[in-house]
Amino acid sequence: MMGTELRFSKKSTISRRSLTSTSTASPSSLRPRHRSTWPRSSGGMRLAGASRSSDRDLLKIVRTIADYQFGGGVGEKLFDDGCVIKISKKTGRPKYVYEGDEILATVRYPDNLLALTLKGAEKLSKILPRPRFRVVIRPKALEKILKGMNPTAGDVLDADEKIIPGEEVLVEDFRGELIGVGRAMVSGSLMKDLASGAVVKLRKIRKER
Repeated sequence: MMGTELRFSKKSTISRRSLTSTSTASPSSLRPRHRSTWPRSSGGMRLAGASRSSDRDLLKIVRTIADYQFGGGVGEKLFDDGCVIKISKKTGRPKYVYEGDEILATVRYPDNLLALTLKGAEKLSKILPRPRFRVVIRPKALEKILKGMNPTAGDVLDADEKIIPGEEVLVEDFRGELIGVGRAMVSGSLMKDLASGAVVKLRKIRKER
């Protein structure tokens, strides 16, 4: 098994959560003990699935990040054995997680947390029970949000009070349908208490509903 080391950062905005995995997780950095242990190919890129030992290690890394970020046990459900990891040419570290020809998530640096695509958000919404990581939008605000505007405090019908600033959040309508994914700008409790101001920075919006 390829040796990897996941380190914590005191600067992370995400609180530590217990993992079901025996690995030590970190949102701050994913650094191999030896740079050369990361799979490389001509051009600095390669696709890695879960068929070989090193590929399983890469899959284990992104699963561990998911467990840290969203809760123990989420990683294996979000990223199954058929997922493919693309390595960054610049860093030599995991960058994109593919399922078939669709990207589920990007590993963002320097904090090494996952930025979900709509496809990834859809999968996560089926894994996690409500209200975890959910921000529910009022019906009257749906039109402007579907046009690309970020939700403001007055647009929020409900929100998971455990959400903290910087976390990935699933933005839904009042019927529970996913309309977007992004990062929380304030805590979940403040989303409901504030009188004004943007509360979520949307990354992806579902344009067809």
